[in-house]
Amino acid sequence: MQPPPPENITTRNERQGPSPWESGRPKRGVLSSLIRLLVLVIIALLLVMPFTPFAGKIKLGLKEIIAARGGQSRVVTREVEKRVEVPREVIKEVIKEVQVQPPLPEAFIPRKDADVATFFNGITIKSKLLTEQGTYASLERLSPDAYKAEFQLSVRVPKANQTVEELSRINASLPSLLPELKAMLPTAKVSGFYHKLYENKTSAIQRDITRLNKILDRHNFFACETILELTHPTTSRRTLLIQSEMDVVCDGSDGDRQPSLDEYIYLSDYYQPFTSYAWSKKTKTPNPLLPRWEERLKKTKEQYATKGLSADKNRELKALTDLLTLEIQDMKARSSLIAEKDPFIVISLLFRGYSGTNKFTPQIGDYAVVIHGDKMYPAICGDYGPTQKMGEASLFMAKAINPQATPYRRPESDLKVTYLIFPGTAEKPNNPPNLDRWYEKCATYLKEIGAPGSGHELHRWPDPFKKPEPPPVAVTGQAAVTPPPPGSTPAAGPGAALNVQPASPAGTASTTNAAPSSPAKSTQPATPASLAPTSVPSTPPVATPSPSTPATQGSTSR
Repeated sequence: MQPPPPENITTRNERQGPSPWESGRPKRGVLSSLIRLLVLVIIALLLVMPFTPFAGKIKLGLKEIIAARGGQSRVVTREVEKRVEVPREVIKEVIKEVQVQPPLPEAFIPRKDADVATFFNGITIKSKLLTEQGTYASLERLSPDAYKAEFQLSVRVPKANQTVEELSRINASLPSLLPELKAMLPTAKVSGFYHKLYENKTSAIQRDITRLNKILDRHNFFACETILELTHPTTSRRTLLIQSEMDVVCDGSDGDRQPSLDEYIYLSDYYQPFTSYAWSKKTKTPNPLLPRWEERLKKTKEQYATKGLSADKNRELKALTDLLTLEIQDMKARSSLIAEKDPFIVISLLFRGYSGTNKFTPQIGDYAVVIHGDKMYPAICGDYGPTQKMGEASLFMAKAINPQATPYRRPESDLKVTYLIFPGTAEKPNNPPNLDRWYEKCATYLKEIGAPGSGHELHRWPDPFKKPEPPPVAVTGQAAVTPPPPGSTPAAGPGAALNVQPASPAGTASTTNAAPSSPAKSTQPATPASLAPTSVPSTPPVATPSPSTPATQGSTSR
């Protein structure tokens, strides 16, 4: 079947009429098309121009045109920085060390090397290394002589001073302080105690020679210059002269005189509450350390009661319990010297046991005089010290020689202290310290050996327990009050109270142990003529001291 013939287009248009979408504008010409194309090209160039290199130049040109129209001229300078790298030649020096090994030995070479060093305790060590050819290692390992050290310690024991010149080398003031010393030296001899002292030192070195850190150090080995036994040719007064240093002891306690004790003292490493010189308590005031010792005993007993302790620990705790029990009983029954308040020296234990065979043996309670520089201080032998030690005194004495002394700092480390001990002068029974009596006894014994020399005097200790006197109060409209001269009777009046002598603290009274009188009844007594020392300048008047005059101890008890 054939398709129908196409319709005539013209006939269809005529039949349907004109299309509503067709406009009545005339057709464009060629010129208008070119203009439109040119406009489109210009628009495209303007859009692309900012992204081309010509944009900056165009912008600069427009600015110049605008500036020219405004009548202004502008100079534009353009700086261009150009960096040019210049090659630089760097020379590095490399030093290369080439270690050249020594040639290998062809056979055994014996060696003998020596070295010198000093230990912390002052011992100079000279060591030698000796090598020699041995046998096979498996055999030498079994031989005790193949690898050994032979130790030898060389010590030079010092000689004792014996002449005035030698003694004066330590203290140039001795000839003037002891003018009759030269007369006693011809019959004097170096005491056997001096040789015994250094024998004890060398024995201790032998005992500790394999433990170098335990050996006595150089300072403490050479700690005594001399010990001389002197006898005055006229009075026959025996004197033991010792030249040494001065260590410090801070031991002792006495509740009667000092109910409280500074922790700085009793917490020191070597503190002991007792001294060898002691006496029966005079009051019911307990020892200040008694509660501390009772607490220690309580803790020790509790630890001892613990089950499961070793036998060695039990023995140690049992021994400590017994010791603390005895010490507590002693605290309750006796009083001791107080190193912080009493002037005493410590003598070596090597003296003990020789009093029956050597008349120069010092004992506890013997009177002594300490000489340092041109000063002379009275004291007693108050405590025992180690058998290897010589030269020690109480903290009270140490501070008189050097105010900077402490339980850990010596007042004098050089051998410049001279101790004069008068053997056989101890008074029995022991009594509380009476510094006035100590002064008088020491002055008497000094006189018996012709001392002190002209221009020197024995130091008089102030009362360490006496409270300072309050300054006098000036009364309006009345003259200032001045204490009366010694021996005069104080006049009644506003100043009468200034002449009252306070009672001595408990334990500082004389051997009569009389109770101190009340301040209201205690007036100034005169010093008995029989007690006035004759070996030194006249005794200072016993009067209520001003701030510049130290008080004497125990004057009210006489």
